[in-house]
Amino acid sequence: ASDVIQRAVDGFVRPAYAGLSDHAGKLTDAMHTLCKRASQAGLDAARAEFSAVVDAWSVAEIIRFGPIAEENRLERMLFWPDRKSIGLRQVQAALAGKDPAAADPAQLATKSVAMQGLGALEFVLHGDGAEQLAGKNDPYRCAYGAAIAGNVETIAGDVSAAWNKPDGFAGLWANPGPQNALYRNGAEAV
Repeated sequence: ASDVIQRAVDGFVRPAYAGLSDHAGKLTDAMHTLCKRASQAGLDAARAEFSAVVDAWSVAEIIRFGPIAEENRLERMLFWPDRKSIGLRQVQAALAGKDPAAADPAQLATKSVAMQGLGALEFVLHGDGAEQLAGKNDPYRCAYGAAIAGNVETIAGDVSAAWNKPDGFAGLWANPGPQNALYRNGAEAV
């Protein structure tokens, strides 16, 4: 069991979250560039980086345990399903009210999970009014989008770092035994 799990960690989990973290950093950079120099090319670049992050998340999202399950990171990354459109309404309200806390990555991380992840950023970049990002007509929308991108980058980076800690979750998972609080034997771990 330990060999199988260690191969899964080294061959899939760590690379998946490292890739997500890398793409999330590029998305944050693209959003900051867009906010500094609004243009259609900048908006197209931010949308392309967003798509790359969504692709990277699609690889990693199957790993729904361990560090991603802590601190509501999974829900903060993507609040889904949103059957009652709670997230959409909260994002639209933040945009309409120009909530200054939502445009600050540190404060955004304390708000509703529906306002701070990929679903929220999708609306910012592709929803009603998104075309204003190509001009300087809506600096708040861009700042909020940059805050979301920064939040996604922080989550991805924290999860990637947690999977790489020598004494972290990966070590617990790969070393089941009577002294292990999470996995008592190989069958549990597998």
